[in-house]
Amino acid sequence: MRKSLNRITWEDAIIRVVNECGGSATLKEIYQNVPQIREVSPDLDVNHIIRAFLRRMTRTSNKLKRIGLGIYALPDKKLEQTLFDKIQKGKNLDEVFRGISDIELHSYIEGMLLELGNIYGYLTYTADPSGKFGGKLLGKFATIENFPDFTTATLINIAKTIDVIWFVKRSLIIMPKHTFDVEKTTDFTKALHRAYQLRDFKTTFYAVSKIEKNQQFQKKINTDPYNEITNRFFFRSFEDIFLLYESAIKHSELKERIIIEP
Repeated sequence: MRKSLNRITWEDAIIRVVNECGGSATLKEIYQNVPQIREVSPDLDVNHIIRAFLRRMTRTSNKLKRIGLGIYALPDKKLEQTLFDKIQKGKNLDEVFRGISDIELHSYIEGMLLELGNIYGYLTYTADPSGKFGGKLLGKFATIENFPDFTTATLINIAKTIDVIWFVKRSLIIMPKHTFDVEKTTDFTKALHRAYQLRDFKTTFYAVSKIEKNQQFQKKINTDPYNEITNRFFFRSFEDIFLLYESAIKHSELKERIIIEP
């Protein structure tokens, strides 16, 4: 059995996974499925090996193309122009988001936050796994499979409704580090209520919305009971998240051109 599993090369295993995922796959899907095809010694860092092959396959052999910070596709896979493609072509926020629906925008922002959390080394969660980003379900980006049991059932059920959470592992416990609620059409009441329930944890809370809603947000957090912890509530605009994601793409591509990983 071991020999048969190892007859396939790393590159062939990766391509097989991408193909079986519909022609494009997230890093999470590749990490999870390649070891089922190409067996590896438990003392090796499988994810590190996979990343090394992905770099070669996208930059040298062109066996794959990159369509997101952590999304890879077969070269002949026909896709609608992704956010990654648009950013590479120099399109700005207005050009990227022009004409898309509120639901699509919500998923775009969540997708960017999940990808950013992943590359920054957090464990990521989304309350909207069926949303889409880069042609993939948001659930395919989130690295949290089972919601962490870090507090009481009542608070956990509330936390599960937060749009995106970045977690950190502390010893044997996984704790929420940053929470993000994306609000485009509603006020911030529900988002602030959810975040306030986690006030006893070392967590920072972000409301993400249109820049013109900042004033409304500032008024809201200065009301009772949120004024107790106003120093932990922050407003971030859609443009802030877009610029951070754009910078992450440019940095990632520059790093791959300059730094050679063993």
